[in-house]
Amino acid sequence: MIWLTWRQHRAQALAGLALIGLAALVFLPYGHAIRSSYTEHGIGPCLAQGTDGEACQSAMSTFMDQFNGVANHLLTWFTPIPGLIGAIVGAGLLGREYEHGTWRLAWTQAVPRTRWLTMKILLVGLGIVVISASLSAVFAWFRSPIDDVSSRFSPGAFDLEGLSLTGYTLFAFAAGVLAGLRFRRTVPAIAAAFAAFMAVRLPVEYWLRQRYQAPAARLLPPTGHWGSIGPMAVPNTPGTPGWILHRELVDKTGHPISDAIQDQIGRRALSGNADLSGLGLHLRVVYQPANRFWTFQIIEAAVFIGLAVVLLGVAVRLLHRRSA
Repeated sequence: MIWLTWRQHRAQALAGLALIGLAALVFLPYGHAIRSSYTEHGIGPCLAQGTDGEACQSAMSTFMDQFNGVANHLLTWFTPIPGLIGAIVGAGLLGREYEHGTWRLAWTQAVPRTRWLTMKILLVGLGIVVISASLSAVFAWFRSPIDDVSSRFSPGAFDLEGLSLTGYTLFAFAAGVLAGLRFRRTVPAIAAAFAAFMAVRLPVEYWLRQRYQAPAARLLPPTGHWGSIGPMAVPNTPGTPGWILHRELVDKTGHPISDAIQDQIGRRALSGNADLSGLGLHLRVVYQPANRFWTFQIIEAAVFIGLAVVLLGVAVRLLHRRSA
């Protein structure tokens, strides 16, 4: 079975290795440039000593303006990769057998068809784990200096840097196997598997992920100039939020501000005065702490791997019950 699986899937394995090489070719030069700038601007000492100083804030702002957009743009192109890899490989596992009629030979040999499918799932799945983990390592190395300044919870970082990438790929692979069994055609199975992958992943990313653990809340003291209360209102110093879910102005007791205070803020904004000191306000931040990154990675990977196991179990059972 090992030799047969290699012969049938060696082109896909080589394509996976080529993808790892392409990712390294694209991201390694940028990674070296990012690290050089990180050292040149003294970002490491700033993060170690605190980022409240004007010089550190300016250095980090310059660094992020230089590289954050490029990093996010490059990673955006790789975001669909897990779904595509899994769907293409999984759909061909059974879809190609039906299309070419080779199932008549493969399933009449000494190896029962359910064992045949189980062994192929295990062997091909192991290859998928190796390829996806390698890609994840490349992405994590590339973005690590930017993550030090911003957050590993940003979508481009979280989706591609940790265990979740492997979970996504295995889930798409399982969806492809089941779709190949149902449609008996490779291309429709790929489309169905990728659609199923996106139908699950998007709700997880935009709704479920932030609920893996109850968020923390923090009341920040007034700093004088909050402006529009954007992301830079909460510097990424040690102990500050990793993934900000919600921000709002509150009074010193932590309650929502009154209508009178809102009117004062509105009048100051219209006059171009962003100084909110003297109003007794604080910034309440609801967030997921940065140290929960790996906990969230494990949870999300477990969700998708668990779904993959269910789909693969269904596929094996259906093949066992199907006459042809």
